[in-house]
Amino acid sequence: GFSCAEGITGADMAETSSASGKAGAIVDKLKGVAQRVLIKNPETGSYVILDEAKEKYHALATRGSNLSRSVLDKTGISPEDLSKVHRVPALVAFAAIIINLLLIFSRYNTGWVKGFMKIDGKVYEAYVSLMAVELGEGGTDTWRLREEMGVDCGTADGEYCMLSSLCLASLPEGADPRTYTPPKAWCALEEAGTLAQTLLWLGFIPGVGTMFLTLLFAAKEIGKVGTYLSKAESQGITMTIQKYVISVCWISLWAFLLVSMVAYAAALPDGLGVGLITLEASFGVVRLSFLLVSIFGALLIVSLFDMWRADGFIEAWMEFAETPLFSAKKALYLELMLQMCCYLLMFVDKVQWELLLVVICAYYVDAKVHNFMLMYVVLSSASILFDLVELCFMPQDWEKYTPGQTFTHGLFMTVLTLKVIILGTIYLYEKETEASGGAWRSFPADDVEGREDEIAE
Repeated sequence: GFSCAEGITGADMAETSSASGKAGAIVDKLKGVAQRVLIKNPETGSYVILDEAKEKYHALATRGSNLSRSVLDKTGISPEDLSKVHRVPALVAFAAIIINLLLIFSRYNTGWVKGFMKIDGKVYEAYVSLMAVELGEGGTDTWRLREEMGVDCGTADGEYCMLSSLCLASLPEGADPRTYTPPKAWCALEEAGTLAQTLLWLGFIPGVGTMFLTLLFAAKEIGKVGTYLSKAESQGITMTIQKYVISVCWISLWAFLLVSMVAYAAALPDGLGVGLITLEASFGVVRLSFLLVSIFGALLIVSLFDMWRADGFIEAWMEFAETPLFSAKKALYLELMLQMCCYLLMFVDKVQWELLLVVICAYYVDAKVHNFMLMYVVLSSASILFDLVELCFMPQDWEKYTPGQTFTHGLFMTVLTLKVIILGTIYLYEKETEASGGAWRSFPADDVEGREDEIAE
């Protein structure tokens, strides 16, 4: 009879041997990594892997410093000139560059609106920009507008069809209007897109002003820039007027973005024949830009007119800078910064009020108030449970997502992971604080009898 041993060929044995060899190699690598993690340096007393990480960090920092020096030498800017740059206006000017690039990118993307349209009773997914529409992912079904509806799309690119062409197009002869998307829906989309496009381009004028004027003000004490601004002052354009001009540019950009979003959303139709339409990532980019303009514009204006004192901010920054790199507190700072950036980027999808959790945790780390730590742990734990429910509801096939959904869902996974990591880091930070003899800050008890509690102002 035929036995199992006789059925095993030499190729099978070779394949099994190869797999065993690969598994053995992986085990050896894991052992090597474990040894590197657990072995301590007899000279420093710290772990070898931490010493190697510190060396790589210092080497990278040195390389970055040398690169920045070479760039400054080529541009003719000395370190002394760089030290004269006003940091807040310089930071805001850099943010203005990013904001304007985001706005330019958003105008020419088909991710403003998503809906479902009908052609002869069949339903197709439509992605709408301010001026055009594409059917199906990558415009795979846009040809149906030409061949099945006879629309002259007005573009040589077969992936897109102009909204103006769809607005003017008539239904095929003898067609049942109930089986097609009504032309008035395309006309409403065209009007909304034209209005938003006009407002965004008008807003681009103060947007460019925010970039150049803020950057010039930041460098007002550097060489030729200071000379030009001094000449402007001698012509009657005082420093106060210059501050007002910069502020007006930021407020104008803020107003144009707000009006463009409101006007576009108000002018949109309810649907394209099947269900309701939804706002997509490109509209979300404008929403994110509006948030950034609100934050950095307010920061610049209060800084220009001395409406706030930066003592608390400087103190917090000094504490962050002086915290050892390889410590739980430093890790907590960095994790919160990364989480805050993810929340800001998630504004592309929707407003993220969970961003306030970062503020609560940051205040706990800075002021060492125990109640805020408890508040963060409770709220963050509850949000993790809700996130798990949402995670289970999400489609597992990421190919079904639009590019905007893929981006925001990736950020969602990152934020969820960071929540768990931050809770673990808080535990380590607690142990680190206890080991160093740290103490919690407590609020003084009210020693006046019969005095009612008051809310701190």
